[in-house]
Amino acid sequence: MEVASLRSLFEQVLAGTSGRMVVLGQTPFMFAAVNDNSRASLFIRVSLAPSQVVSDGQGFSVSTTRSGSNDYVQITASDGGLPPLFLKLVEYLLERVSVATTTDEGIDALIRSIEEYRRFVGQRRGRLSESLVRGTFAELVLLRTLITAGMSAPDAVKAWRGPWAKAGLGVHDFTFADGRGIEVKSTHQPPGTIRVSSPGQLVPVGQALDLLVLPVEDAPRDSGAAIPFRQYAQQLGEALASAGPSAAETWDAALDALTLDLSDEWYDRYRFLPGDWLRFQVRDGFPHLDIPSLPAGMIDVHYSLELLRLSPFAARFDALLGELGL
Repeated sequence: MEVASLRSLFEQVLAGTSGRMVVLGQTPFMFAAVNDNSRASLFIRVSLAPSQVVSDGQGFSVSTTRSGSNDYVQITASDGGLPPLFLKLVEYLLERVSVATTTDEGIDALIRSIEEYRRFVGQRRGRLSESLVRGTFAELVLLRTLITAGMSAPDAVKAWRGPWAKAGLGVHDFTFADGRGIEVKSTHQPPGTIRVSSPGQLVPVGQALDLLVLPVEDAPRDSGAAIPFRQYAQQLGEALASAGPSAAETWDAALDALTLDLSDEWYDRYRFLPGDWLRFQVRDGFPHLDIPSLPAGMIDVHYSLELLRLSPFAARFDALLGELGL
């Protein structure tokens, strides 16, 4: 269920009296939006064992409760209204748990997903590093390119998963409705190497996967061709806002996930000169780490790739737009 749909249902609930409930899903157990004394709350009808402890997170609390003959896990927003990160948490839980085929699988997915999200919202605050700004800029250039080429703004911004993938709540920077993925990297001129921050980044998940590399150079202050990062992001946000609430809310949640504050003039120091996209198709023979072969206990694995070695996998960027139906 999309964030915009969730917002609409929670707004209906909060407009009523305390205790009002709207069912969001039934697989593998019931999820419901609830008005808990004017705070947004997610009720999940499931019984946890005493050893299955779930901790509160930044912006939300977790508790267990009982109503009639049913046990519930209750997740409640810490702030009033409908905080974007709370709605994203609800969307994430519904997405992850709904694929479970048994109650036990669903409980495992629920506990694991809440913990992943709790770590995510608590791990990084403050301004983005230069490398994150550069990587985010490349992703925003692609996002804008997709919209300019004809993809609807809601579909394009929904496909942008980079802010979540960076925290381990996804795999690729862009994932489309058909499962196709795109991994985006930025590099200096001339393009030499790229850094891969996790083993799964360059492994297809059932559908086609492309690696896109954007050469990005720092621009001098007097360069008329420079693109100011903050202004570029603000203009993209304004375009998404004009496309309707669905696109606007997805954009706001992504900025919250990045902890990117576009009102912060500190980001005005970043002015970029982007080059032309390099495209590589991730298919059989593409160099990557084989996840099943990694020794147990190995974590935080990253590596670098020489772009010259990827020439057998090179393809045209404009052909990719055609493959996306644009």
